[in-house]
Amino acid sequence: MSIATPWIYSKKFDLLAIIGPPVAVTLIVLTFGHRMAAFDDAPLWLWILLVLGIDVAHVYSSLFRTYLDKDEFQRRRALYIVVPILSWGAGILLYAFAGAGVFWGAVAYFAIYHFVRQQYGFFMLYRRGEPVGGFDYRLDQIVIYLATIYPLVYWHTYGRNFQWFSNFEVIRIPSVWPELILRFVYVTAMLAFFGKEISRWHQTKEFNLGKVSLLLATAAAWGTGIIVFNGNLTFMLVNIVSHGVPYMALIWIYQYRKRSNEANAKNGFLRFFQLKYVPAYILALLALAYFEEGIWDWFVWKEHAELFGGFNWTLPATALAILVPLLTMPQVTHYVLDAFIWRVNKKSKEVRAVIG
Repeated sequence: MSIATPWIYSKKFDLLAIIGPPVAVTLIVLTFGHRMAAFDDAPLWLWILLVLGIDVAHVYSSLFRTYLDKDEFQRRRALYIVVPILSWGAGILLYAFAGAGVFWGAVAYFAIYHFVRQQYGFFMLYRRGEPVGGFDYRLDQIVIYLATIYPLVYWHTYGRNFQWFSNFEVIRIPSVWPELILRFVYVTAMLAFFGKEISRWHQTKEFNLGKVSLLLATAAAWGTGIIVFNGNLTFMLVNIVSHGVPYMALIWIYQYRKRSNEANAKNGFLRFFQLKYVPAYILALLALAYFEEGIWDWFVWKEHAELFGGFNWTLPATALAILVPLLTMPQVTHYVLDAFIWRVNKKSKEVRAVIG
């Protein structure tokens, strides 16, 4: 059997940085999940690692693909200027006139959409070179979407103990029948997918390890974090690690590969993307994440005085209607821009995907 995978960079890198994180965190939760259930909130050290080091940091990693890359910024200057302004303005209107609850619900569902699309995007990366259109293509699309959407339907049907996005509560599905029907569709589609892949292997003697592994990693992570365990900490761990780490890795390796192209020799910013600067990349993301979360803590959450200082500033509702959308603007901008900066290039082996 030969491995016929169009790796994003290499087999070693992809299995470690793209497919590996959701697999590793799923194994951790399956092993220690019952002990984690005893904790309502993450210990401070774990909160720093997950929220600052991965969740918020991965949002700012997109700066290294967009605003900080002079050539890229000039190529889409209008987009990069307009999107954050519109994101902030729309957030102010929603927060001021619909209320904080509606605002956070909208941001949460936008985040869910983004998470679903990221897995779809990575999956499409790993099927580059395979035919587009026809039954096989549609089945591939169906299974990767079901791997994320079925756990979400389960969550919306039965409810879970997740404290996410300012105590956000999902819209409950009043009947169990949609979940039961989708469960049958999910299992059937997965069986059909693996039957198709086995048949393809017998016919061509090639096996797309990346595509199959990404699907299994996604299904395992989402199923474990949402269905198998019903705890805030287990959900937080699986969700943040499986989503944030591969994204930061994709940003870095994309620019690393771009630097090696002679056409980009005059782009001085790309010199940053060398192995010796990886620690600087991580520290820069941590610094940006710490700055943003510090403002959140001073004016809104007031939960980690030991980390950000004991400032206790209470703002009037009008000021919060401006500040809260401003602080969520990088996140929302990240979601919106991902629909533009990544594209599947069906004829090229370059790193391109529809993510978000």
